[in-house]
Amino acid sequence: MIQFKENIIIAPYTVFKIGGPADFFCEVKNKEELKEALAWANGKGIKVFIIGGGSNILVSDNGFRGLAILNNIKGILAVLRGDFSEITFGAGEEWDDFVNYAVERGFAGVECLSGIPGKVGAALMQNIGAYGQSVDKAFARATVIDIKTGEERIFQKEECGLSYRTSRFKTTDRGRYVIADVTFSLKSGDPMVSYHDLKSYFIDGSKKPILTEVRNAVLEIRNKKGMLVTGGGNFLKSAGSFFVNPIIPKDAIGKLRPLAAACNASNPNQCKEPWSWEQKDGRYKISAACLMNLAGFEKGMRTGSVGISSYHTLALVNYGEATASEVKNLALEIQKAVKEKFGIDLEIEPDII
Repeated sequence: MIQFKENIIIAPYTVFKIGGPADFFCEVKNKEELKEALAWANGKGIKVFIIGGGSNILVSDNGFRGLAILNNIKGILAVLRGDFSEITFGAGEEWDDFVNYAVERGFAGVECLSGIPGKVGAALMQNIGAYGQSVDKAFARATVIDIKTGEERIFQKEECGLSYRTSRFKTTDRGRYVIADVTFSLKSGDPMVSYHDLKSYFIDGSKKPILTEVRNAVLEIRNKKGMLVTGGGNFLKSAGSFFVNPIIPKDAIGKLRPLAAACNASNPNQCKEPWSWEQKDGRYKISAACLMNLAGFEKGMRTGSVGISSYHTLALVNYGEATASEVKNLALEIQKAVKEKFGIDLEIEPDII
């Protein structure tokens, strides 16, 4: 039997530890309970807000007018299909538990996504990525529940609108479906070591690293950046990377390089190479952290209880009792400065509730 509670503060259910009260709150542990909760909300004519691990959201100081549902749907199922294994995890399972499950069994494709906080369902919605890997490369299909009708559907990979750090669940169908479980298709293979941080980590190695070594390296790197929840005290109250690395046209990179060089002249550590990466379509992905540094927003900057992580420029941090308004004001300052200096719009990555 689901317990529907009233006026529950959302902050403790978020990694930011920010957010006012939800009018109503409940936890669901399976698809049947999820459908029951949605029917209850629809019967009252109120909105629904789904909470996973709370790692990629910033909730308003005023809270949420409606029903906040904590998605705690568990379950693991693995099926061998030829050379591939299809592994299904409940949307409420921890993302890093899935990565660990895959790596321990020798499956490649998600090892570089180790240590990212949050749940499996949110990982798909955001199409999370790090160090050259992303969810869409391993994803096969998902079971979802229609919020309005309670209908259960299965979406295949090509139906999910997956692209850089987004999906249909974050764009065209935002607020329409709740992800119940996610299936990945993985096979045995070698780990990926393509990004600068990982290459540097293994630069003195005499042999090619194995999956577990790459996973451990990623965990160590994330911990040093204060972005590992189980990092023994380094982890800060933050939603991780607050801005998406922008992708700009090829002709724009030529204009950006001299601007960056001029800003970087007085302090070469502001924007270390590599800070741009050519994409398959000829466009360039730009380091948002580099743009922030060059615009005057560096690691460790603070304004009251909100600031920038001393470990990682992209992480905006609640250093005490910060409010959502304070975080959003700092984000707006950063966006304005980057736009004025470089003509580039920085997109906010976390969901603003």
